[in-house]
Amino acid sequence: VIDVNMGCPKHFSTSGGMGSQLLSKPDTIRDILTTLKRNLDIPVTCKIRLLDTPEKTLDLVKVIEGCGVTAMGVHARFIPQRPREPAHWDLV
Repeated sequence: VIDVNMGCPKHFSTSGGMGSQLLSKPDTIRDILTTLKRNLDIPVTCKIRLLDTPEKTLDLVKVIEGCGVTAMGVHARFIPQRPREPAHWDLV
């Protein structure tokens, strides 16, 4: 399984344009996931975080779904939130 973690908000990931920094780049996400799916014979999954609005999150989910990933996880927190803060299960 290849799991693309687009939920990591840590500076070491975001400073290189990885992790949650990808969430603002749906075209890049589409390119990454479709390239992996096209070239690999193993499952491709990904993880995202909640975006600013439910509509933006749903739009991104639809982009990812269209890439044919095997599974997608949604971390029920917004990008700046840390594990000590309560999750927003009502938005998943």
